[in-house]
Amino acid sequence: MPGTANMKNSVVQEKSKGVVLFAFNTDDVNYVEIAKRTSRLITHNLNLPVTIISDIGDIPKNFRQGYAGGTVWYNCGRYLAYELSPYDETVLLDSDYLILDDSLLKILDSAVDYTIMTKNQSPTNVMSGNMGVLSLNFVWATAVAFKKTAKSKLLFELVGRIQRNYDYYIKLYNLRERNFRNDYAFAIADNIINGYANSSGIPWSMLTINNTITKIEIKNNKLIVREQEKAYVIPQQSIHVIDKDYLLSDDHQQFVDTICQS
Repeated sequence: MPGTANMKNSVVQEKSKGVVLFAFNTDDVNYVEIAKRTSRLITHNLNLPVTIISDIGDIPKNFRQGYAGGTVWYNCGRYLAYELSPYDETVLLDSDYLILDDSLLKILDSAVDYTIMTKNQSPTNVMSGNMGVLSLNFVWATAVAFKKTAKSKLLFELVGRIQRNYDYYIKLYNLRERNFRNDYAFAIADNIINGYANSSGIPWSMLTINNTITKIEIKNNKLIVREQEKAYVIPQQSIHVIDKDYLLSDDHQQFVDTICQS
């Protein structure tokens, strides 16, 4: 018909978003159970689906010593997150990062290919450091958000290469620790990708509780973390918990139940 333009409906497919957790049980710690509890908090506070990866086939599970009572965990295979994630946009988290707010949704809405947690603090002080006396500052691979882009794919490929050739990178970057750390591998990969300069990272600081925990409560939008000899009252936010015994305790199970039923 003259004067009438043919219009085609343009349907934009919404990108899938979700969270990926890696969890490998050891002789002492049931990390899969910890991941299941964490996934409930994620679903409640972020309203996102969660994928728990607990088996990556024949990939060797190198391990390193943790900070809480000599806890051992397997930390290899994280570089496979790009390949294994079923989502277009992914938040990759440690299973001991308790999601108690919705702040991580903001980084999924950003335009960057990937972003990593670069700042960390305890309730009493800033936790920062470099990978060696004459090396770079490391990042905290506890939280990494990425989109399925070429730049993000390169990041994870580099992390895998660094893991496979870690002895070389220990010497190249004057690394303090010989045991493999994702914190170091992601920092090096990010540095290389950005022309030997680090990206800005997630724009807030992660809160880490290093000590033994007896109880966690939320009252009036305040987080109460009780340790053996002291307690902290802080604004409600997500927290990184090192004490794996607490994360498997009945008190933590009750805490998760209470949050998810609210």
